[in-house]
Amino acid sequence: MKCGEPAPAIEGLCGLCIKDEHAFDFARSALLFTRTLREIIHHLKYSDRVSLAKPLGDILKECMEREPFTGNLIIPVPLHPSRERERGFNQAELLATRLGRPVATRLLRRRKNTQSQTGLSRNQRKRNLAAAFETRGEVKGTVIVVDDVYTTGSTMDEIARTLKRAGAERVEVLTVARVANDIYRLDATAAVAGVSRTQ
Repeated sequence: MKCGEPAPAIEGLCGLCIKDEHAFDFARSALLFTRTLREIIHHLKYSDRVSLAKPLGDILKECMEREPFTGNLIIPVPLHPSRERERGFNQAELLATRLGRPVATRLLRRRKNTQSQTGLSRNQRKRNLAAAFETRGEVKGTVIVVDDVYTTGSTMDEIARTLKRAGAERVEVLTVARVANDIYRLDATAAVAGVSRTQ
């Protein structure tokens, strides 16, 4: 499956993949988003528990090595500068440093300080993220975009469009956690509230 959405094996593709609505080429997450994982990520992002980036990053690396990722350059999802100053770090960058591949921390920039994506529909997320990112230079070959949580893929789609306009041939997505399809979404959506501001 292109987007990595958990689904019955007989289906193969989710509705968005069947319609080819994703701008990225491949996505996988290391873990299903649960209440426990929500607490761990929350502590990392909002309680200055930056040491949690090491075990989470190592889990992410295991996923990257297990799945057919081909990119050699890691691009962490950027925070808006004001949000990064407020937090003191970018959790995606901390995770990316554990992956053992070159990391480009300044190639992609968030130029628009978007409102929180929590509670927004897919179309609202898409409008919220329009023109939110820009590149600083040419992008070549295949890249891997890294973040903590994949919710609907709206952020990753906008980033993929931006990177491909700058020359990327293929955009792969790697995240620690995945908010899964409707089979799991009721519980996971409650857990994701207040955690994911970037997806």
